[in-house]
Amino acid sequence: MEFAIHIIESSDFERQNIRDFTKKLAHPVRIVEPPELDKGRPTIDIVILGLSTDEDVEPARAQLSRIRSLCPTAQIVLCTPSDTEALDSTIMSFGARSFLLKPIEEKTFVTLLNKMLSQMHRRKQREKYVKGSRKTSRISDVIGKSEAIRHVLALVERVAKSPSTSVLLLGESGTGKSLFAQTVHEQSDRASGPFIEINCAAMPSNLLESELFGYEPGAFTDAKAQKIGLIELADRGTLLLDEITETDTQTQAKLLKFLDSKKLRRLGGDQEITVDVRIIAATNRDLREEVKEKRFRDDLFYRLNVVEIRIPPLRDRKEDIDMIATYYLGYYKKKFRKPYLHFTPDVQALLRDYPWPGNVRELINVIERAVLLGKDATIKKVDLPIEKKPDPHVISFSTQYDDFVVNLPPGGISLDMIEKKVIEATLVQTGGNVLKASRLLGMSRGALRYKLAKHKIEPQTLVRKKLVPAT
Repeated sequence: MEFAIHIIESSDFERQNIRDFTKKLAHPVRIVEPPELDKGRPTIDIVILGLSTDEDVEPARAQLSRIRSLCPTAQIVLCTPSDTEALDSTIMSFGARSFLLKPIEEKTFVTLLNKMLSQMHRRKQREKYVKGSRKTSRISDVIGKSEAIRHVLALVERVAKSPSTSVLLLGESGTGKSLFAQTVHEQSDRASGPFIEINCAAMPSNLLESELFGYEPGAFTDAKAQKIGLIELADRGTLLLDEITETDTQTQAKLLKFLDSKKLRRLGGDQEITVDVRIIAATNRDLREEVKEKRFRDDLFYRLNVVEIRIPPLRDRKEDIDMIATYYLGYYKKKFRKPYLHFTPDVQALLRDYPWPGNVRELINVIERAVLLGKDATIKKVDLPIEKKPDPHVISFSTQYDDFVVNLPPGGISLDMIEKKVIEATLVQTGGNVLKASRLLGMSRGALRYKLAKHKIEPQTLVRKKLVPAT
């Protein structure tokens, strides 16, 4: 980010010194020359206003008045001899943010300007993120009235009341974890601050650390200017770390240290910076399994997992599919100027029955494509790039002679999921009778109870859902 500096100084010697000093600054700057003031409304961030004698005061005041009419937000640095009469009142009358005594020392000038530019850089970056995050996300933005989604929304509202509690969002890709994170932010006292999201899987690990924590000039070969990290920019706001499992162990260690102390150091820096930010982490992986396999630090997991919110996949909230599809049909009809389009009944049935492995994101993309490419007044099955397929999370079992054959989904599945699905199918078969199910599974009732707690399975609730007719 480049900053613009305008110099008002009657002494050619002092003016040249100031020009030379600006070349030593940590941020790139451009000197705005007087002729530019006659061309429209130039951007000026800092005015260096030099006074040599008391006779310079009124001419300088006239020049400054003109600058302020063009750039009212420009900050003033007043440079004046120490023997200037009524120095304090002169500074106040010019509305100067800071002042330097002449003759100006290079180190003092560079230190002061670097501090000012860093603050400006941080403020401009924050303003960009604050403006970008003002999507006025509300609970009503989450479409659906299913029991599963109502449970999640109730939890989101409770969590939002605590402005600093860390939150862990778990759910498959496409379930809308980012929307739920922003809803937590907008419902909290931090809503006026920035909401910043970073996908940890979208950049190499060596860049992720500098993106999060920032760096000082000279921290590494290409670090020519100071960079404010995303954690610092999210001060008094919320930072979403999406795909948190993609961070390396070094970044995990630094995140843990920050969460414990609320302080950080930019790469190559010595100063400790205190930051007040809520961290929300999200992942589509089994984070406990990642901890077990030593791919994710257990201490960071426990520090992030103060409140855990599981976002249900779309196949577990099928009653919401019609609402979501209708909403986005209306949205894309308006966007693509096709107000006449509507779904045929068989299309609505297909949408309800399709397993949606890509969840809400896939449903939205399918509807956008159908509206964009549809030529008739109705959206038909042929307009949808889907067909009814077996649920990729359903496992089929069969016996063949003395062998036991397991038909897995193409994308594979974890052993925990297989165990859970087998237990659920057995419980449904026994009408929720745990004792009968334990006998069929060849384990003790106590062992099955342990498995039920592990997988968070409630037998009677499961049977009521009638995944398969109970017998």
